Amino acid sequence: MATWLRSHPRTSYALVVAPSRGHHGHVAGDVQFEGRPDGTVVGKDRSSVMMFFALTNCPDEVLRLDLGGGVQQITGTASHHVLSSSVLDGWSGFLLTGDVLYPGRLCIQDMAAFACSLDRILGLVASGRVRHVMDAHIEMSRTARWDYPPGATCQHDEPSLQMSIEQLRGLGDGAVSIANCPGAHVLDEFAMFHGPCRPAIAHQRARDLWGSLCRS
Repeated sequence: MATWLRSHPRTSYALVVAPSRGHHGHVAGDVQFEGRPDGTVVGKDRSSVMMFFALTNCPDEVLRLDLGGGVQQITGTASHHVLSSSVLDGWSGFLLTGDVLYPGRLCIQDMAAFACSLDRILGLVASGRVRHVMDAHIEMSRTARWDYPPGATCQHDEPSLQMSIEQLRGLGDGAVSIANCPGAHVLDEFAMFHGPCRPAIAHQRARDLWGSLCRS
């Protein structure tokens, strides 16, 4: 930002707070930015996001947003939530995937939308500018097929935050392999909850409750 202000002298800069998806854990802190001078908090509903960014075909288009010093490429990655999005930062080469994919429990409510999201992400990878794939959560350990209990505050043997492009492609292959098989599927580095998965979700909630009792 300092470099941008030196090249484009001004007294301040605008702040835009936009949701990567509309779930509470991603927007609960937005209120602290409301009323800030030169600031805009974008609503958490689909129409507000489309209007602010002048989107016409969300989530299928790729938005190019020039912040000065690097162009952001933003694409919709709806599958877990209608507003889910991923961002390729043109300056750092970081591909920020949010909640659509990460080494953990992936809730895939719409497999077709998930497959399309992966295709759009791989399209950004094909640009050749991606250095690291940066996810939002870590729920799987380095031990294959082993995830941490929900709510765990100590995660020994945790993998690094950044994922490789090979992992991203492996996730795509895994999604293809279970496309016609709804249910919970635990792979080496990911757990995919394809569809309602009521027994698996009940099991996870029981683990969460047990963990809460142990921590209390």
